[in-house]
Amino acid sequence: MAWQLLIFIQVQDDAPGEADNNNDTAMNQHNVPFLNNVGVQSPDFEEARHFINSRIDDREVSPISSGGQSKNILTWQPLDRSTLFGARWSEKVHIQSEPQTTFHAILVLEGCIHCKVSKINVTAGGLLLIAPGQQADLIWEKSTRSVVINLSRQALVDHLGIPCLEVLGNASAVLGPEEQDARLIRQGIECIAQQHDICEGNLDPALQKQWQSLLLTHFSNRILQASRINPIILPAKVRLVTEWIQAHLRQPISVADLVNVSASSRRSIESGFRTYLNTTPAKYILCHKLKGVRDLLLSNAEISVGDAAYAFGFQHLSHFTRHYQDAFGELPSETVRQRQKSRVIFQ
Repeated sequence: MAWQLLIFIQVQDDAPGEADNNNDTAMNQHNVPFLNNVGVQSPDFEEARHFINSRIDDREVSPISSGGQSKNILTWQPLDRSTLFGARWSEKVHIQSEPQTTFHAILVLEGCIHCKVSKINVTAGGLLLIAPGQQADLIWEKSTRSVVINLSRQALVDHLGIPCLEVLGNASAVLGPEEQDARLIRQGIECIAQQHDICEGNLDPALQKQWQSLLLTHFSNRILQASRINPIILPAKVRLVTEWIQAHLRQPISVADLVNVSASSRRSIESGFRTYLNTTPAKYILCHKLKGVRDLLLSNAEISVGDAAYAFGFQHLSHFTRHYQDAFGELPSETVRQRQKSRVIFQ
Protein backbone atom coordinates (compact mmCIF):
# COMPACT_ATOMS: atom_id res chain seq x y z
CA MET A 1 0.00 0.00 0.00
CA ALA A 2 1.52 3.29 -0.99
CA TRP A 3 1.48 6.13 1.46
CA GLN A 4 -0.70 8.89 0.22
CA LEU A 5 -1.45 12.56 0.80
CA LEU A 6 -5.07 13.70 0.76
CA ILE A 7 -5.55 17.46 0.60
CA PHE A 8 -9.04 18.45 1.69
CA ILE A 9 -9.99 22.02 0.78
CA GLN A 10 -13.42 23.42 1.46
CA VAL A 11 -14.42 26.70 -0.21
CA GLN A 12 -17.22 27.92 -2.43
CA ASP A 13 -17.21 27.10 -6.16
CA ASP A 14 -15.11 29.44 -8.27
CA ALA A 15 -16.90 31.42 -10.89
CA PRO A 16 -15.97 30.50 -14.48
CA GLY A 17 -12.55 31.82 -15.30
CA GLU A 18 -11.82 32.88 -11.72
CA ALA A 19 -8.86 30.51 -11.41
CA ASP A 20 -7.15 32.36 -14.22
CA ASN A 21 -7.18 35.54 -12.11
CA ASN A 22 -5.49 33.92 -9.08
CA ASN A 23 -1.83 34.47 -8.36
CA ASP A 24 0.74 31.81 -9.21
CA THR A 25 0.90 30.23 -5.74
CA ALA A 26 -0.19 26.59 -6.15
CA MET A 27 -1.78 26.40 -2.70
CA ASN A 28 -3.41 29.81 -2.30
CA GLN A 29 -6.88 30.06 -0.79
CA HIS A 30 -8.62 30.02 -4.20
CA ASN A 31 -6.94 27.04 -5.82
CA VAL A 32 -7.19 23.29 -5.32
CA PRO A 33 -3.69 21.76 -5.73
CA PHE A 34 -2.96 19.33 -8.57
CA LEU A 35 -5.64 20.67 -10.92
CA ASN A 36 -3.87 19.10 -13.89
CA ASN A 37 -5.34 15.75 -12.76
CA VAL A 38 -9.01 15.99 -11.69
CA GLY A 39 -10.54 12.78 -10.31
CA VAL A 40 -13.92 14.04 -9.05
CA GLN A 41 -15.87 17.23 -9.72
CA SER A 42 -19.37 16.67 -8.40
CA PRO A 43 -21.74 17.54 -5.50
CA ASP A 44 -22.22 13.78 -4.96
CA PHE A 45 -20.47 12.78 -1.69
CA GLU A 46 -20.85 9.09 -2.52
CA GLU A 47 -18.79 9.57 -5.68
CA ALA A 48 -16.12 11.36 -3.66
CA ARG A 49 -16.12 8.58 -1.05
CA HIS A 50 -15.58 5.90 -3.70
CA PHE A 51 -12.71 7.88 -5.19
CA ILE A 52 -10.98 8.13 -1.79
CA ASN A 53 -11.61 4.51 -0.78
CA SER A 54 -10.14 3.19 -4.01
CA ARG A 55 -6.81 4.74 -2.99
CA ILE A 56 -6.67 4.67 0.84
CA ASP A 57 -8.13 2.79 3.84
CA ASP A 58 -11.93 2.70 3.74
CA ARG A 59 -13.68 5.82 4.95
CA GLU A 60 -17.22 7.00 5.53
CA VAL A 61 -17.77 10.54 4.28
CA SER A 62 -20.95 12.20 5.58
CA PRO A 63 -21.96 15.84 5.02
CA ILE A 64 -23.24 17.53 8.18
CA SER A 65 -24.31 20.92 6.86
CA SER A 66 -26.49 21.61 3.85
CA GLY A 67 -25.36 24.28 1.41
CA GLY A 68 -26.91 23.62 -1.98
CA GLN A 69 -25.23 22.20 -5.06
CA SER A 70 -21.62 23.33 -4.59
CA LYS A 71 -19.20 20.79 -6.02
CA ASN A 72 -16.66 18.57 -4.29
CA ILE A 73 -13.40 18.55 -6.27
CA LEU A 74 -10.73 15.86 -5.80
CA THR A 75 -7.45 15.96 -7.70
CA TRP A 76 -4.34 13.81 -7.54
CA GLN A 77 -0.57 13.68 -8.12
CA PRO A 78 1.47 10.44 -8.00
CA LEU A 79 4.50 10.51 -5.71
CA ASP A 80 6.62 7.39 -6.25
CA ARG A 81 4.50 4.68 -4.56
CA SER A 82 2.37 7.42 -3.03
CA THR A 83 -0.43 9.62 -4.27
CA LEU A 84 -1.26 13.21 -3.41
CA PHE A 85 -4.92 14.19 -3.53
CA GLY A 86 -6.33 17.70 -3.64
CA ALA A 87 -9.94 18.11 -2.53
CA ARG A 88 -12.59 20.74 -2.07
CA TRP A 89 -15.56 19.78 0.14
CA SER A 90 -18.77 21.71 -0.34
CA GLU A 91 -20.08 21.14 3.22
CA LYS A 92 -19.04 20.52 6.81
CA VAL A 93 -18.02 16.84 6.73
CA HIS A 94 -17.75 13.93 9.17
CA ILE A 95 -15.04 11.41 8.13
CA GLN A 96 -14.71 8.03 9.86
CA SER A 97 -12.49 5.01 9.23
CA GLU A 98 -11.93 1.50 10.55
CA PRO A 99 -8.69 0.96 12.53
CA GLN A 100 -5.96 2.09 10.16
CA THR A 101 -3.28 -0.19 8.75
CA THR A 102 -0.59 2.49 8.62
CA PHE A 103 0.21 6.02 9.78
CA HIS A 104 -1.97 8.93 8.74
CA ALA A 105 -1.11 12.57 9.33
CA ILE A 106 -3.38 15.58 8.85
CA LEU A 107 -1.87 19.00 8.26
CA VAL A 108 -4.44 21.78 8.60
CA LEU A 109 -3.87 24.59 6.13
CA GLU A 110 -6.85 26.74 7.08
CA GLY A 111 -9.78 26.32 9.48
CA CYS A 112 -10.19 23.59 12.12
CA ILE A 113 -10.57 19.81 12.41
CA HIS A 114 -11.99 18.21 15.55
CA CYS A 115 -10.61 14.76 16.42
CA LYS A 116 -13.44 12.99 18.28
CA VAL A 117 -11.17 10.18 19.57
CA SER A 118 -8.69 12.45 21.38
CA LYS A 119 -11.13 15.39 21.76
CA ILE A 120 -8.57 17.78 20.26
CA ASN A 121 -9.09 20.67 17.85
CA VAL A 122 -6.33 20.97 15.25
CA THR A 123 -6.16 24.49 13.84
CA ALA A 124 -4.33 26.10 10.93
CA GLY A 125 -0.70 25.00 10.78
CA GLY A 126 -1.22 22.11 13.21
CA LEU A 127 -0.48 18.46 12.43
CA LEU A 128 -2.36 15.39 13.73
CA LEU A 129 -0.57 12.02 13.55
CA ILE A 130 -2.79 8.91 13.81
CA ALA A 131 -1.02 5.58 14.45
CA PRO A 132 -1.85 2.16 12.95
CA GLY A 133 -4.73 0.46 14.71
CA GLN A 134 -6.34 3.79 15.59
CA GLN A 135 -9.54 5.08 14.01
CA ALA A 136 -9.95 8.35 12.19
CA ASP A 137 -13.11 10.02 13.53
CA LEU A 138 -12.95 13.63 12.43
CA ILE A 139 -15.20 16.65 11.93
CA TRP A 140 -13.97 18.98 9.21
CA GLU A 141 -15.42 22.44 9.83
CA LYS A 142 -16.70 24.41 6.88
CA SER A 143 -13.99 26.28 4.93
CA THR A 144 -11.25 24.01 6.35
CA ARG A 145 -8.35 23.21 4.06
CA SER A 146 -6.10 20.33 5.12
CA VAL A 147 -3.60 17.74 3.95
CA VAL A 148 -4.10 14.09 4.94
CA ILE A 149 -0.92 12.04 4.59
CA ASN A 150 -1.13 8.25 4.39
CA LEU A 151 2.35 6.76 4.93
CA SER A 152 2.95 3.28 3.51
CA ARG A 153 4.03 0.47 5.81
CA GLN A 154 6.88 -0.43 3.48
CA ALA A 155 8.28 3.10 3.22
CA LEU A 156 8.14 3.64 6.99
CA VAL A 157 9.71 0.29 7.85
CA ASP A 158 12.58 0.99 5.46
CA HIS A 159 13.08 4.58 6.58
CA LEU A 160 12.86 3.94 10.33
CA GLY A 161 14.94 0.74 10.19
CA ILE A 162 12.40 -1.27 12.19
CA PRO A 163 11.11 -4.79 11.49
CA CYS A 164 7.40 -3.83 11.42
CA LEU A 165 5.07 -1.00 12.41
CA GLU A 166 3.59 -2.99 15.29
CA VAL A 167 6.68 -2.37 17.44
CA LEU A 168 5.84 1.35 17.40
CA GLY A 169 2.60 0.85 19.33
CA ASN A 170 0.25 3.83 19.63
CA ALA A 171 2.38 6.70 18.42
CA SER A 172 -0.45 9.18 17.86
CA ALA A 173 0.58 12.79 18.44
CA VAL A 174 -0.33 16.43 17.76
CA LEU A 175 2.14 19.06 16.54
CA GLY A 176 1.40 22.72 17.07
CA PRO A 177 1.59 25.25 14.23
CA GLU A 178 4.81 26.69 15.62
CA GLU A 179 6.67 23.36 15.65
CA GLN A 180 9.41 22.94 13.09
CA ASP A 181 8.27 19.61 11.65
CA ALA A 182 4.77 20.93 10.88
CA ARG A 183 6.23 24.00 9.15
CA LEU A 184 8.69 21.95 7.11
CA ILE A 185 5.99 19.54 5.95
CA ARG A 186 3.77 22.45 4.91
CA GLN A 187 6.63 23.99 2.90
CA GLY A 188 7.44 20.65 1.27
CA ILE A 189 3.86 20.12 0.12
CA GLU A 190 3.72 23.67 -1.24
CA CYS A 191 6.83 22.94 -3.33
CA ILE A 192 5.34 19.70 -4.65
CA ALA A 193 2.15 21.54 -5.65
CA GLN A 194 4.17 24.19 -7.48
CA GLN A 195 6.20 21.55 -9.33
CA HIS A 196 2.96 19.79 -10.26
CA ASP A 197 1.83 23.00 -11.97
CA ILE A 198 5.15 23.55 -13.72
CA CYS A 199 5.31 19.91 -14.95
CA GLU A 200 1.55 19.79 -15.70
CA GLY A 201 1.13 16.86 -13.32
CA ASN A 202 4.00 14.77 -14.74
CA LEU A 203 6.76 14.80 -12.12
CA ASP A 204 9.86 12.77 -13.00
CA PRO A 205 9.92 9.37 -11.16
CA ALA A 206 13.29 10.10 -9.56
CA LEU A 207 11.97 13.45 -8.30
CA GLN A 208 8.88 11.76 -6.88
CA LYS A 209 11.09 9.35 -4.95
CA GLN A 210 13.16 12.21 -3.54
CA TRP A 211 10.07 14.08 -2.34
CA GLN A 212 8.72 10.96 -0.65
CA SER A 213 12.02 10.42 1.15
CA LEU A 214 12.12 14.04 2.30
CA LEU A 215 8.61 13.91 3.76
CA LEU A 216 9.38 10.63 5.54
CA THR A 217 12.46 12.23 7.08
CA HIS A 218 10.33 15.00 8.60
CA PHE A 219 8.04 12.40 10.19
CA SER A 220 10.67 9.95 11.49
CA ASN A 221 11.79 11.66 14.68
CA ARG A 222 8.25 12.52 15.71
CA ILE A 223 7.04 8.95 15.22
CA LEU A 224 9.93 7.47 17.20
CA GLN A 225 9.48 10.00 20.01
CA ALA A 226 5.77 9.23 20.27
CA SER A 227 6.40 5.46 20.21
CA ARG A 228 8.85 5.58 23.16
CA ILE A 229 11.26 3.25 21.33
CA ASN A 230 14.93 3.95 21.96
CA PRO A 231 17.28 0.95 21.57
CA ILE A 232 20.02 2.78 23.48
CA ILE A 233 18.05 2.76 26.74
CA LEU A 234 16.68 -0.78 26.58
CA PRO A 235 17.27 -2.74 29.80
CA ALA A 236 20.39 -4.91 29.60
CA LYS A 237 18.60 -8.26 29.32
CA VAL A 238 16.12 -7.02 26.70
CA ARG A 239 18.97 -5.59 24.66
CA LEU A 240 20.92 -8.84 25.04
CA VAL A 241 17.96 -10.84 23.72
CA THR A 242 17.32 -8.52 20.75
CA GLU A 243 21.00 -8.59 19.76
CA TRP A 244 21.02 -12.40 19.96
CA ILE A 245 17.92 -12.56 17.75
CA GLN A 246 19.62 -10.32 15.17
CA ALA A 247 22.68 -12.58 15.12
CA HIS A 248 20.62 -15.78 14.63
CA LEU A 249 17.84 -14.71 12.26
CA ARG A 250 18.55 -17.49 9.77
CA GLN A 251 18.20 -20.13 12.45
CA PRO A 252 15.04 -21.44 14.16
CA ILE A 253 14.40 -19.28 17.25
CA SER A 254 12.01 -20.03 20.09
CA VAL A 255 11.12 -18.19 23.27
CA ALA A 256 12.83 -21.03 25.15
CA ASP A 257 16.08 -20.04 23.40
CA LEU A 258 15.65 -16.49 24.68
CA VAL A 259 15.10 -17.77 28.22
CA ASN A 260 18.38 -19.69 28.04
CA VAL A 261 20.32 -16.78 26.53
CA SER A 262 19.14 -14.22 29.06
CA ALA A 263 18.93 -16.48 32.10
CA SER A 264 15.54 -14.89 32.75
CA SER A 265 12.05 -16.27 33.12
CA ARG A 266 9.66 -16.41 30.20
CA ARG A 267 7.33 -14.00 31.98
CA SER A 268 10.16 -11.49 32.53
CA ILE A 269 11.16 -11.56 28.85
CA GLU A 270 7.59 -11.17 27.62
CA SER A 271 6.99 -8.29 30.05
CA GLY A 272 10.18 -6.54 28.88
CA PHE A 273 9.17 -6.82 25.22
CA ARG A 274 5.69 -5.47 25.89
CA THR A 275 6.99 -2.57 27.98
CA TYR A 276 9.94 -1.45 25.86
CA LEU A 277 9.18 -2.74 22.36
CA ASN A 278 5.37 -2.72 22.26
CA THR A 279 5.28 -6.32 21.03
CA THR A 280 5.81 -9.97 22.01
CA PRO A 281 9.04 -11.97 21.50
CA ALA A 282 7.37 -14.19 18.87
CA LYS A 283 6.12 -11.20 16.85
CA TYR A 284 9.48 -9.48 17.17
CA ILE A 285 11.25 -12.56 15.78
CA LEU A 286 8.75 -12.88 12.93
CA CYS A 287 9.03 -9.21 11.98
CA HIS A 288 12.84 -9.31 11.88
CA LYS A 289 12.88 -12.51 9.83
CA LEU A 290 10.47 -10.92 7.34
CA LYS A 291 12.66 -7.82 7.17
CA GLY A 292 15.67 -10.07 6.57
CA VAL A 293 13.89 -11.66 3.60
CA ARG A 294 12.98 -8.25 2.21
CA ASP A 295 16.54 -6.94 2.55
CA LEU A 296 17.78 -10.05 0.74
CA LEU A 297 15.28 -9.61 -2.10
CA LEU A 298 16.31 -5.98 -2.51
CA SER A 299 20.05 -6.65 -2.42
CA ASN A 300 20.36 -9.90 -4.39
CA ALA A 301 19.07 -9.73 -7.95
CA GLU A 302 19.64 -13.47 -8.50
CA ILE A 303 17.67 -14.92 -5.58
CA SER A 304 14.09 -16.12 -5.92
CA VAL A 305 11.31 -15.31 -3.45
CA GLY A 306 11.12 -18.97 -2.37
CA ASP A 307 14.87 -19.25 -1.73
CA ALA A 308 14.93 -15.97 0.22
CA ALA A 309 12.04 -17.12 2.41
CA TYR A 310 13.60 -20.54 2.99
CA ALA A 311 16.92 -18.89 3.99
CA PHE A 312 15.15 -17.35 7.01
CA GLY A 313 13.29 -20.50 8.00
CA PHE A 314 9.91 -20.03 6.29
CA GLN A 315 8.78 -23.49 5.16
CA HIS A 316 5.31 -22.66 3.80
CA LEU A 317 5.35 -20.09 1.03
CA SER A 318 1.64 -19.25 1.31
CA HIS A 319 1.93 -18.48 5.05
CA PHE A 320 5.09 -16.49 4.45
CA THR A 321 3.43 -14.45 1.68
CA ARG A 322 0.50 -13.53 3.93
CA HIS A 323 2.78 -12.42 6.77
CA TYR A 324 4.97 -10.49 4.33
CA GLN A 325 2.04 -8.59 2.85
CA ASP A 326 0.71 -7.78 6.33
CA ALA A 327 4.12 -6.41 7.36
CA PHE A 328 5.02 -4.35 4.29
CA GLY A 329 1.76 -3.71 2.47
CA GLU A 330 2.93 -5.49 -0.69
CA LEU A 331 3.60 -9.00 -2.01
CA PRO A 332 7.20 -10.30 -2.21
CA SER A 333 6.90 -10.27 -6.01
CA GLU A 334 6.06 -6.56 -5.85
CA THR A 335 9.23 -5.95 -3.84
CA VAL A 336 11.21 -7.65 -6.61
CA ARG A 337 9.52 -5.49 -9.25
CA GLN A 338 10.22 -2.38 -7.18
CA ARG A 339 13.91 -3.35 -7.02
CA GLN A 340 13.99 -3.75 -10.79
CA LYS A 341 12.20 -0.43 -11.28
CA SER A 342 14.65 1.37 -8.98
CA ARG A 343 17.62 -0.01 -10.91
CA VAL A 344 16.19 1.30 -14.16
CA ILE A 345 15.45 4.77 -12.74
CA PHE A 346 18.86 5.33 -11.20
CA GLN A 347 20.84 3.78 -14.02
